[in-house]
Amino acid sequence: MSRGKTHFRDDLGRGDNNQAEWLALLFAAELAVGEGASDVLFLGDSTLVVQQAKGLWTCRSPQLRPYVETFRTATLPLLRVHLRQVRRSKNLAGVALARRHLVSPFSDFSLFES
Repeated sequence: MSRGKTHFRDDLGRGDNNQAEWLALLFAAELAVGEGASDVLFLGDSTLVVQQAKGLWTCRSPQLRPYVETFRTATLPLLRVHLRQVRRSKNLAGVALARRHLVSPFSDFSLFES
């Protein structure tokens, strides 16, 4: 959600749950920068992604390192970046996404911004 509007992308390809979380965060950063935001709060339910994005956890996965680096670069135009983990049950976008794929759980993942 950004300014009361839900953003959805269906064209991100395949990946594991951590890649999906990172892609959602990168999409949210892209939206924030595109809207000219300066003080942004990103919410996500992945402890791993939130802690890595904050720089509190080292990214040891070669598959995820590019996401960490891309996030740092993508958020440079933002004056303040806040990240907060929320319980999965409170992540309404994630809940809606999971329900959307109950019919076809093996299709390409789709992302709401977290």
